[in-house]
Amino acid sequence: MGLSTKSDLTLLIQEGEGLTVEFKEKFTVKIAQDICAFANSRGGCLLLGVADNGRLVGEHLTGQMKAEIFSLGRNCDPEIEIKVKQLDDVVVVAVAEGGEKPYSCAGVYYKRFDAVTQKLTRNETKAAFVANVGSHFDSRANADASPSDISLKKVKDFYKTAGIKYPVNQKRLPDILKSLNLMKGDKINHAGVLFFAAKIDQFFLHSQVMLLAFKDLKGVHIFDRKEVRGDLVTQFNEAEFFLKRHLSLQAIIETTRRKNEYEIPLTAWREAIANAIIHRDYQYSGTSIQVRVFPDRIEIISPGGLPEGVTAKNIGGKSARRNEIIADMFARMDVVEKAGTGILRIREAMKDAGLKPPKFEDMGNFLKIVLFRPKGVRDVEKDVGSDVEKDVGTLSDNQRAIYEQIKLKPIVTARELAEKVGITLRNVQKNIDSLKARGLINRVGPDKGGHWVIR
Repeated sequence: MGLSTKSDLTLLIQEGEGLTVEFKEKFTVKIAQDICAFANSRGGCLLLGVADNGRLVGEHLTGQMKAEIFSLGRNCDPEIEIKVKQLDDVVVVAVAEGGEKPYSCAGVYYKRFDAVTQKLTRNETKAAFVANVGSHFDSRANADASPSDISLKKVKDFYKTAGIKYPVNQKRLPDILKSLNLMKGDKINHAGVLFFAAKIDQFFLHSQVMLLAFKDLKGVHIFDRKEVRGDLVTQFNEAEFFLKRHLSLQAIIETTRRKNEYEIPLTAWREAIANAIIHRDYQYSGTSIQVRVFPDRIEIISPGGLPEGVTAKNIGGKSARRNEIIADMFARMDVVEKAGTGILRIREAMKDAGLKPPKFEDMGNFLKIVLFRPKGVRDVEKDVGSDVEKDVGTLSDNQRAIYEQIKLKPIVTARELAEKVGITLRNVQKNIDSLKARGLINRVGPDKGGHWVIR
């Protein structure tokens, strides 16, 4: 990982555990499982002397400990090469990606899934690795991209969302990208471009999400449509907001408290959208992810079909990743579960809501996830309009004034809103946060150069 200085160590600890980083408070022989998992994945390092929450507790490398760690690698099958060193108060155990996958430890196979070491059966391991060794699209270098093509604003926004407190500037950018597995040597990989490139279209013309809402069950009459081009975080956020616009909120009474929930659990469709982005095959040109809203269901279609070893019947029970780095980035933002249990969460959320089970359909080169709505066929246009009118009718005077100003001028600034409404910038932000929480407005793009979208 190129971990050689105290600054490198500080950065890794600040970014937290992930696909290639594991924290351990102290040395135990159980780290053999993580060593095996790293060799079966993208390689990585264990930081001994760091608690799960990133607190530095310290660990000292002795000659006996070093010998035991090397022994753990030799006892794996095949043998795993390990590098060990003391860096500040931390013992660093570095493991390279193996060239003879799959590896086992005491007859058991392990692999990294985001920030979790997971036990696999040998057949699962073979299915996940043998057909795909060295073929992961997201880790390949993008020949046309350089650090100058990366948006510092996007990197800063990602750090903020992921809760990472570390200064971001042009000088530190290469180290940041390397620590996130988005850059190797002087080459940025496809995942780095898809997340942080200032202009995605310069590198990927076919990386987009198509958002569609239909009035009829057959998908003939479209009444709302949007094509989202841009980085993967923007694609996820836009798809989420689109569904918030077209799904109804319903009141749920729990004891003496009332709360609003979407007719289809938010957990279910957030996981489904993230799943489509994470597992998409980005090598298919001329295709896009589709999020389609019908009166009785939602369909989310992703190019690429199911990963090797996974079928529509065993999906959720098999552990596989088409784009491990992209999955790790979404896990760092807490968009998906770090243990690769998204499909199970979708099923559980639908069951808990009393809805029909989700449907997974293998369409050859595409995977379709269907989430069924509870109300059956509705007049969608009428419902959407009435829902918005009802929500706007409950706004405070300042919230309604801000909403109307944004409706008139989507590029209006917070300062302009403060002047027009006659309130402070701080109160403008508080009211904007309330409108966003209710799904009535959404910000697209950066503070400068972006615009507002209203429901």
